[in-house]
Amino acid sequence: MSGRLIGSKDDRWTKAWRDYMKGHTRTKWRIIKRLFLFFTTLSFIPLTVLYLITSDHLYRFRQYTYGAIAGNGSARQQLLQFRAPIHPADGAIHHLRLVQHRQHAQHDRQNHDHYHYQRTSVKNSTINSQYRLDMDYMKQRMEHRVERLQKKCAEYRLNESKHNYKPKAWEYLIQHEYHLVWCNVFKAASTSWMYNFNLMAGYSPQFLRKTKDVPLQLARQKYPRPSVEKLKEAINESISFIIVRHPFERLVSAYKDKIQYALPNSHHHKLGNRIIQKYRKTVNGKPTTLLKYPTFSEFVNYLLDEVKHPHFEIDMHWVPVTHFCTPCFFHYDVIAKFETLEEDQNYLISIGHLDSVIKPQWKNAGKGAHTNDMLMKFFSELDGAQVRGLYDYYRFDFELFGYSAKGYYKD
Repeated sequence: MSGRLIGSKDDRWTKAWRDYMKGHTRTKWRIIKRLFLFFTTLSFIPLTVLYLITSDHLYRFRQYTYGAIAGNGSARQQLLQFRAPIHPADGAIHHLRLVQHRQHAQHDRQNHDHYHYQRTSVKNSTINSQYRLDMDYMKQRMEHRVERLQKKCAEYRLNESKHNYKPKAWEYLIQHEYHLVWCNVFKAASTSWMYNFNLMAGYSPQFLRKTKDVPLQLARQKYPRPSVEKLKEAINESISFIIVRHPFERLVSAYKDKIQYALPNSHHHKLGNRIIQKYRKTVNGKPTTLLKYPTFSEFVNYLLDEVKHPHFEIDMHWVPVTHFCTPCFFHYDVIAKFETLEEDQNYLISIGHLDSVIKPQWKNAGKGAHTNDMLMKFFSELDGAQVRGLYDYYRFDFELFGYSAKGYYKD
């Protein structure tokens, strides 16, 4: 009897010891798990901050702060008031570039389109790359371009109405909700910004990808063509902008897109056939080329003949910007250039507070080889008289927007 009792005590003691050890083990592992989670969380925070800084996400959280609307001044001036965000130091290289820019500001004034931005993400080199802009520099760039435009308009008296040169509001689009006014210059990022204006009009990206409708026709359903009076009124309450391009580059781009790669049976395809019939040279009754589209030289001969008859309406894809948008009659806050488009449209998006609506992008890179690669090849087909004729036709576009034809003329 006593043996069984002793055995029972041993069993109870053993069970109690096992229970104690199990509880101790659970407590130990619980402590280890908590310590692991604590140190993991502690190490995750600086890694997260480091990622946000290096990928520029932290910077994007900081929006441009607009100045308070004052009692005086126009609504357009009030819209343009903003305070650029303070950027963290980017190191000695960025500082050196900024100092060099300030030292050479006077030297660069005649060529104010010098690239001056700091790439903050090098994951890719597409139009969607992140940029940290020097907003003070960009503001000065735009002021310089506007000053040149106004000076040249006055110099050539293009701000005075004449019988064949009057203000045209026909091609402008007014975005009342986001306070934007844009003149749609064809072959100067027009496809990209027509897409942006259609987004702001309420069309979804999915619809715009699938629809067969012409983007301009979609836009005109939302943005009726304004009168001159309505346009001037809207400009006073909006940020007005235009995108321009070197006249000869724009001409070559138009030729490639609308003549060389014209869609079968389209208006421009039929135009190309008429150009061939009238301007293609023959030797012993045989054509000098068997190309099914006009050569660039044939196209230029056609255009220069059209220019001699001012009562004819020149195609909107190659008509001078000076006649298409009549920029001497309307004020612009931003003159963007195709050659510095990445910087300029990022600046426009920033001051317009549009970053939540649209993104910098390139919707139409053109057909065939890049325009710049083909530019000199096409112009090598022209003689001196043709080049001079083209310059005379686009002269005011060269003058107003600060472009040069140097390098195109033949000795």
